[in-house]
Amino acid sequence: METLRKSFLSRGNLTVWILIALGLIILMQNTLSEEIRVGQFVPRNVRGVLQVALTNQIWFTLKLLVFAPIAVFWLLNRRRQVRRALHVSLGLLTFELLTSVSFLVITLADDTSRQAVGLIRDTISVALINILVFSLWYWVTDAEPLLDLPRAHQPNEWLFPQYSLAYKKFETWEPNYFDYLFLAFTTTTAFGPTDTLPLSRRAKVLMMLQALLSLVIIVVLAGRALSILR
Repeated sequence: METLRKSFLSRGNLTVWILIALGLIILMQNTLSEEIRVGQFVPRNVRGVLQVALTNQIWFTLKLLVFAPIAVFWLLNRRRQVRRALHVSLGLLTFELLTSVSFLVITLADDTSRQAVGLIRDTISVALINILVFSLWYWVTDAEPLLDLPRAHQPNEWLFPQYSLAYKKFETWEPNYFDYLFLAFTTTTAFGPTDTLPLSRRAKVLMMLQALLSLVIIVVLAGRALSILR
């Protein structure tokens, strides 16, 4: 009984951080300007029937519906269902991230000095969303609690420096969510790996995509926003 309780608390504590990250992403995406959100995909000839704001509300509701089962599956210790729910949720969040970055670039030509504050706010929000989204991708791809097989039977996606340390306390070390969050942060700010190296092609593709988005967000968008203020 005690072992079951500790296992439940362990899963619950980890779920808290994952759900917080997902919740922050959804919240920040919902506060972005309407001009750079998914609703802009509505064709102009039907916008009189299905407004952009309504489309954004439908999209927001869809993300919440996918978000809810993740906590339930995790607390029930159904790893396969957790992975599937996370993949669907992250797929939706990543699609909106790509959409926001694309529309930010498209709308740069219409910027004025009065819009500069909003542009900077959206740029910062999208940069933070980029970090959180990819931290979850890294976690769900490599974290031991969600692996189908034990770590000894499944290769790592990333080479953390702790794996090669000779200290005894690192012999059984495994990364947690904060290690993947740090990995995502350094990839965003350095446009590539720093102390943790990608080992698989999947990990390299994820880091390439994040670095590319970071380059667009930080260099192009932030630079343009600052130039407007001058």
